[in-house]
Amino acid sequence: MTQRFWPRRRYRSVGGLDVCGDAVYFVVLTGSALAADNVRCAERLHLPDGSVVHGQLAQPHVLGLWLKDWLSERELHLYDLCVAVPDAVVMRGSLRLPFDLQAEDVAFQIAAELQAEPDQPAVCWDYAEEGHALSADPAAFDPKTTADLDHRTYAWATVPRTHVEAWQQFALAAGLRLSAVIPRDDALARTQHRCSMTHFSPAMSGLAPHDDAALGLALGAWHETGFNFLPHRDLKLQTQRWRWLQRMSVSSLSGVLMAVGGSVWVSQTAANLREKTGDLAAAELRLKQANSAEKEVQTALAETQALGQWLRGQSMVQHQTLQWSRVLAQHSQGLWVAEIKQQQAHWLLKGEALSAAQAQHLVQQLKGLDIWAQAPELRHLELSEPKSATSLSVWHFRIEADLKVVI
Repeated sequence: MTQRFWPRRRYRSVGGLDVCGDAVYFVVLTGSALAADNVRCAERLHLPDGSVVHGQLAQPHVLGLWLKDWLSERELHLYDLCVAVPDAVVMRGSLRLPFDLQAEDVAFQIAAELQAEPDQPAVCWDYAEEGHALSADPAAFDPKTTADLDHRTYAWATVPRTHVEAWQQFALAAGLRLSAVIPRDDALARTQHRCSMTHFSPAMSGLAPHDDAALGLALGAWHETGFNFLPHRDLKLQTQRWRWLQRMSVSSLSGVLMAVGGSVWVSQTAANLREKTGDLAAAELRLKQANSAEKEVQTALAETQALGQWLRGQSMVQHQTLQWSRVLAQHSQGLWVAEIKQQQAHWLLKGEALSAAQAQHLVQQLKGLDIWAQAPELRHLELSEPKSATSLSVWHFRIEADLKVVI
């Protein structure tokens, strides 16, 4: 089951946009942070000619600008937008893994299972523990056959990346936050759950949209089940790290303010004591204490700034590592990585490949990342002769690059 990674709001307005063939249905639901209770809009949209062809976004940017104007004319303000992809382009499957794997290990194993050939189109994918993922065929999950004390069964689904990127371009042009891209069958399945509709009044239920998939998409903001082809797990992790940095900064700032307050209090105490007693020696002692407290405050402030800089650097290093390690996981078929070294900003990768094209393909994929100050280059590529009649000739390669400077 996907998890919510945006903050809770007291009021929500969420849109569900369903493209079914040449028909487009749009539903806007409003409600509290816990449940939807009102249908604000339920219409069939008449889009500009040529913007949708056979259920696909042909001109996502143009269509996004059109929807932005359409929402403005009707004074509809959306917090989130949920869309669907046709089930014909969605591939589903399952994978049994050991019971005690961490979430990161599960994601890595499924990524390895879904690893595509270099000449195949890239895909977006998601997974869920079987039984928590909605399915077009509810009978496909049988607890008696999948229950295992040592293993768990995970359902996975993939969709061509071009479909997701088209919706992202559309949402960017429309000025909306795209929160979910899901299979259309999962959206339809949400409307079959009574708990999703319990908060609607009879009058609002009578305003049910012409297309149940659009309603199911909008309900996804409150009932998040099924697959989401956006990188919601990475976004949630980044949000958690950012909140942790905020808490650390607030705690450090509170300590600094307390130290400053103590320093001010000591200074005032010294001034009052000097006025009352006129003892210059005592005043000088208090002044030394105030100076000492000020130095401690400066030291604490410097340590806090150093800690903040270190945390920002670690966050950037983790982000960079996540980016290039994902590329290695997706495009390492036919390659063997012997060594990965990072010294300061310099990044080095050594390994072997069955063909020169595979090494060059890996370099091209790495160049597509935005983490480099100096893009990766294939500095060494050499064919080694087989040591015996039964061994193969392999290409030894070395890739070097410079990462962006860590602040």
